[in-house]
Amino acid sequence: MNKNLRMNIADYRLSHKAKKDEYIFNADQIIEFNYRHKGVLDNYDFLLESCRVIKLSDRTNYDSNLGALRNRQLRQSVILSAALSAAAVALHGRGSLNNYPKEEQSKDLADLLKRANDRTAAQIMSEVLQTTTETLPMGEEVLIESAITEGVRAKPGHEPGGNPTISVGAVFGKEEHCEIYGLDMPGNVTLLSMGNDVIDGTTKSIKGMHSSLTALFLTEANLKRHLPDIYVQRWMSGAYFKKFNPREASLIDAAEIISGSYGFSGIEKLSAFFLDRPRHYPAMDVLNEAGVSTPFDKDGDLLPAVILGMDELRFPDGRGLYSMIGEIGGSAEWTVGVLPLVWRGGQAIGILTSHSSLTRKDLSPEEKWKERFHFTEDEFMLIQDARFERKPYFTIGDILDDPFAGGVSAFGAITDNYYLPFLQGVTADPEKKRINVNVLVVNSLGIVECWLMVFKCNCDLEKTSRMMISPKEKLEKYTGKELEKAIGKMLEDERSRKRFRIFFNNEYYPALIPVQNKMVLLHKVVESLAGRGAINEVDREIIAITERLAREWFVESD
Repeated sequence: MNKNLRMNIADYRLSHKAKKDEYIFNADQIIEFNYRHKGVLDNYDFLLESCRVIKLSDRTNYDSNLGALRNRQLRQSVILSAALSAAAVALHGRGSLNNYPKEEQSKDLADLLKRANDRTAAQIMSEVLQTTTETLPMGEEVLIESAITEGVRAKPGHEPGGNPTISVGAVFGKEEHCEIYGLDMPGNVTLLSMGNDVIDGTTKSIKGMHSSLTALFLTEANLKRHLPDIYVQRWMSGAYFKKFNPREASLIDAAEIISGSYGFSGIEKLSAFFLDRPRHYPAMDVLNEAGVSTPFDKDGDLLPAVILGMDELRFPDGRGLYSMIGEIGGSAEWTVGVLPLVWRGGQAIGILTSHSSLTRKDLSPEEKWKERFHFTEDEFMLIQDARFERKPYFTIGDILDDPFAGGVSAFGAITDNYYLPFLQGVTADPEKKRINVNVLVVNSLGIVECWLMVFKCNCDLEKTSRMMISPKEKLEKYTGKELEKAIGKMLEDERSRKRFRIFFNNEYYPALIPVQNKMVLLHKVVESLAGRGAINEVDREIIAITERLAREWFVESD
């Protein structure tokens, strides 16, 4: 293994060499933006004060169009969802682990804080989409269904699963459309699919480390298959390559195929990104021996997929960030990262692997690598249910019926980004009442932009920050009659009632079956979640009280 070819992104950062094209919103555009998104911005009592857009790529993908996302309000709502969820996490939970003495920074505490940040991001992301869909005029109406998400699965020895998120099956739209979801929808309502990883790099978010983001996409494409929420081994390039079966190709074979997609003379010009995990060391060793550099990061492998092969992004040795060759990560991250990569002209292949084997602590890195396809019975049932057993490798075209249907993706920078150096983390100035948020945007035309947005609070930063707090933060300090009183108060006011229902859906989705605009509550699942530590006693009280006070939300349960 050549140690000179293995480097930590934190110490070996990318820089952008090209001159950046940019434009600045004029006064009329700012007024239009604030009017267009008045409902969303009123929720947090602030306005857009300025916006600068850096265009990183305007190479148009002529296989695509914007479809329903031609509606500017809808398109920009995706950007706002990423931006405001990043701002909320930064204001409430960025670096939260650092507020505790070293001796108290346990794994349990870290998991608790990570869940809090996921909860905050999911809350704001959902609120922006719901407020937007409620205000779209007739003829431009949409119903958004969450189809891809992260955080559901239990990770043996790591996390109990069921992390707060925008779950599969959540819908956003006008009430009359949500009520008939699954039945015949009016012809003027467009169905959109959503993918999200509410925070890519959640551990980074609680430690205040680099390159933590909020992430989502909307697409007019329909979902052909649900990827099981288990690990995916991935082969990706920023340039298109023909499909191949990675089960029949070695790592070096794959490197040669991807190198050829860029027109390189040999694989020694390639770089291949990996998460710093023992399961990856054998693959990194093989690639390093062949001259391929393997930059790695401690957490977060979604954004690297999005920017592979981006023009003029260079490491100090002159190489770009070109590929992933055998890297293994989550299925939601695969989809949310791959779709914008494909919009940009790239390609990706995935294979489902066994996360139960890969998270075992009794195996060496070499043994984990060999065991990566040794599925448990439960995992194999998931694979069969998703119809992947006869086609173990897949591309985005196996997940979505038309990847080039109209769409847009957005990634809000919670912390400073080491991949795109001009994508800076959220900053807040209480005296000037301003919040600065940067968002990376890729649309289905392949256009890549960075939006540098400045919001100004109407009253003060403290009030705006308070309006972004998840209902859970207000409730978890109560029990018994006090808790019931607090929930009852939230259910009285229209806005707080909507916020509470979004929280309830995002928090307790493993025990909920959505049925049109109602839900079935699975009491036995609630007990199972409590048994494995995914929810606590306060959560059980919140669920029971909500079922009693908001009976109209539920249908007959078990």
